[in-house]
This record gives sequence, C-alpha cells and structure tokens, in this order.
Amino acid sequence: MNRNIIGVDEVGRGSLVGSAIICAFRSTDEFFQKFPYALRDSKKLSKRKREIIYEELKDLKRKKLINYSIIFGKKKTIEKYNIHKTVLWCMGAAIRDIYQNSDKIIIDGVFIPEDLKKLDIEAVIKADDKFPQVSAASIIAKCFRDELMAKLHKYDNRFFWDKNAGYPTKNHLGSIKNLGISPFHRITYQPISQFINKL
Repeated sequence: MNRNIIGVDEVGRGSLVGSAIICAFRSTDEFFQKFPYALRDSKKLSKRKREIIYEELKDLKRKKLINYSIIFGKKKTIEKYNIHKTVLWCMGAAIRDIYQNSDKIIIDGVFIPEDLKKLDIEAVIKADDKFPQVSAASIIAKCFRDELMAKLHKYDNRFFWDKNAGYPTKNHLGSIKNLGISPFHRITYQPISQFINKL
C-alpha cells in the first residue's frame, strides 16, 4: 500500500512581526520519486530554488495531485497565548484540514498537538531535512510568509521586512530603536516588550 504521509512545519516562530505560518502537506512517498526537484529544509535552499518548487507545488495542488493546508498563527493569538500554544493549535487545524484515515503524520520538532496523540503521529527533530513531505511543508510555509512580509513592507517600508521577514536583524533592530515599533510588531516579544517598557 502506498500510504499518504502528512508533513507539518511552521515558519515565523522567531520573527518579531505578524503571523506565524503553519503548513501541513499530504502526499505519498512515490510522488517525490517523480517530482523534478530534490527537497530539503527550506533554509538550505536558495530563494530562487524555493520559489520554483513552491510554484510547482501550487500547480500540482490545483491539479489535485497533492494537497496541503496553510494556517495563520495570528499576531494577537501569539500575544495572548504565546507562540508555542499558537503553533500547536495551528498545526492541529492544518492536519485536520487534510487528514484521512490511515494517514501517517510527521511534525518537525518535539511537540505533538494534544488532541491528535491518538493518531499515527510522530514529532521528529529536523524532520524538514529527513522527510520530503515535511520539506515541502517548510518550503510552502516559508514562501507564503515571505510573500506576506513583502506585501507588509509595501505598506510600511521602514523596517526592511522584504529582506528580513520580521526577524531581529541589525537593520530591523536599528529601525526599531530609531523609529519605534509598528502595529504589526509582536508586543510580547523581546526586544519589543523591553522597548515598550522604556516608554
């Protein structure tokens, strides 16, 4: 039996800005034997290579040859409940969107959503470099979030989000120090909360 595997990953946990993006990707292993690109952790691929793979996967989803679900871990939820709980809830939602009986689920990391522990599910450290379904989820989440941050940069270009995706780079932190924070910054994150406390 050529079993379907759901791979799950998130992007944006360490960003200071906006939503985290969680993706669950469903396919068989056989699918990747015919896929024209070798998949790895999205961070180990060039931006151009990620985008090529992302466009290919979007096209295959439109043709219903694969399936995936993208869920937003929204800024307000992160601020209210913390990033860990938000990501786990969103992982559960993304999995339930596409899960079918007999699917195997592999999550990148060490934690499993509590309500899914009765399923055939496993959390694996660095799964995004070991299982192609998790690699695909990582690439989709990364490209999708990068697109969102590029759009956000057009709305407010003071923080270089098209380059840093909201992560605490030197330019980003320098802009925060000089210009203050935006409504899109996660106020419970350091150094954002530290900056607010100094006001």
